[in-house]
Amino acid sequence: NVLILGTGGTSKTACYVIKEMGCQNYHFVSINHESYAISYEEAKKLKDTTVIINTTPCGMYPNIDDLILDISVFPNLLGVIDVIYNPLRTTLLQKAKALGKVYESGLYMLVAQAFYACEMFLEKKLDSSMIDKIYRDLVFEKENIVLIGMPSSGKTTIGLRVAKMLNKDFIDTDEEIKKMIKISISDYFASYGESAFRALEEEVIKKVSLLNNTVIATGGGAVLREVNIERLKKNGKVVFLDRPLDLLEPTSDRPLSSDMTSLKKRYDERYPKYLKASDLIVSNNCSIDEVASVIAREVKK
Repeated sequence: NVLILGTGGTSKTACYVIKEMGCQNYHFVSINHESYAISYEEAKKLKDTTVIINTTPCGMYPNIDDLILDISVFPNLLGVIDVIYNPLRTTLLQKAKALGKVYESGLYMLVAQAFYACEMFLEKKLDSSMIDKIYRDLVFEKENIVLIGMPSSGKTTIGLRVAKMLNKDFIDTDEEIKKMIKISISDYFASYGESAFRALEEEVIKKVSLLNNTVIATGGGAVLREVNIERLKKNGKVVFLDRPLDLLEPTSDRPLSSDMTSLKKRYDERYPKYLKASDLIVSNNCSIDEVASVIAREVKK
């Protein structure tokens, strides 16, 4: 039981494919009231839906927060396909993952489409294993590496080293915030408070999450707002730099961890959030080069 979201050219391709695979029960879903399509409100009533294919541009860059349909209303849903490939993981696919469903983006389809177009253009058969290789290379090239962790855990230092190793760009969200406010983060905290700072941080993270092929070092409190992690994961793998508390250092330029007592408090509060947000946990209790090499090796996998 398949729902095909949209009625453009790609929806016809999707329909052809599922019929070739033996599917007889499917519906096009549209906001344009085509005679052969149902509305999104009608679609929500089809509780026996097992597969959803999105062929609309909803959720595509730069409108990466958009969501076309609440898929949690389908109790029998097995999987979701989204033909969008920028970002790598749309909000729709993130919802599918959170619900434990099988999901796939449109990047592989894009590569395969180009491969078969090339065969036609050159009028010769090519090695189809090229599709997998090009796809893997593209994912590696497009995907960001997002570093999270406590203040003084080494996100900036290690991030710069990883970026150099993998030939990726580097950006530090705290530095981007400083460019906006023109004063130190400590002074901004003192004048405007934490809530105002978190709003600025969210604004910066929304912007940098649109980037590709970048190592992103985040502030220690970036995990405090779930929307930050959701956005960063659309194009990135989140790496938690897990540095033991006794190796962390309080400093005066970090307003919420300027002494050991406040640093420990932040550590206890945030540690579960770091674990929950991470795709990869890397212990940072050795040299910079060793930690950077571990991250680079794991990302290449």
